[in-house]
Amino acid sequence: MHNQFRLMSSVYEREDDSERILVEKRIFLSVEGNTTEKEYFDDVSDNRVELGINAKVDVEVLGRGRKDTNSAPQQVVELLEEYIRLREQNEDDFLEEISNQFKEAYSIDFIKQYLENPENVPRRQRNAFVTELRKIGFDINYRKYLKKYNQELDEFAVLIDRDKDTHSEINMSECINHCKMNGYKCYIANPCFEFWLLLHLADIEKEFGNRLDEIKENKKVSKQHTFVSKEVSDRAHHGKSNIGFPMKYMPYIDRAIEQAKKFPGDEYELVGNIGCNLWKLMEELKKYPHTPISCETP
Repeated sequence: MHNQFRLMSSVYEREDDSERILVEKRIFLSVEGNTTEKEYFDDVSDNRVELGINAKVDVEVLGRGRKDTNSAPQQVVELLEEYIRLREQNEDDFLEEISNQFKEAYSIDFIKQYLENPENVPRRQRNAFVTELRKIGFDINYRKYLKKYNQELDEFAVLIDRDKDTHSEINMSECINHCKMNGYKCYIANPCFEFWLLLHLADIEKEFGNRLDEIKENKKVSKQHTFVSKEVSDRAHHGKSNIGFPMKYMPYIDRAIEQAKKFPGDEYELVGNIGCNLWKLMEELKKYPHTPISCETP
């Protein structure tokens, strides 16, 4: 069996029902990086009230397995479309798709019973079934969690690094065209997501006004770093994870937005020019109308 499915996460395990906000709108975001980008936006989500973002709008970064390193632009779009397909599936199609993966090993009745109440399935069968699901990269709990959201207000988006060494201009343009045709938001970071982080940490015009070519080239400067990621590391002192968002980035998001606006914001322009249009996402979040917040009762 090949690893057909990619959507995976443990996000549903950390929800606190007594504190959960009734979100009206979610922006589902598929990203290239499996660590830094997800941590950044998870932290934006966790701190949205402190950031002046209405708690009724949220960003949901689509999770995938830790070993899933598929990061080409098309693969980022494919992950988003796997989720959209999941949302549109009815239960019978969903059950049939899983059943087909296991041929006659597990019947639709068995799978349906497992989905409705896993505790009613004998432990040995349950454990064996979960093991088989993992082999094909299928995370039932996460999919059930994501399936709950089906609001007309929801938006779908991708975030893609320019990364000229691996992503051609044609490749990038095709992805942008596909997103526009399907109504997805498309955010581009040129040369990489770390440039967005650098916009929080440095005065770009003052410190890099005559070094923008070095940013654009973003050459490898060590085993761990490119030019831009090294500049971020020197200032924020973190690797790809544990970025310290509340102290190192949250206070400077407005600065990142204002600096980013000085660079091109159009997706096609960003294919060949330094910049990052994530400021559009941040402003969309900040401008979402504030209304009285209601919480679910435990």
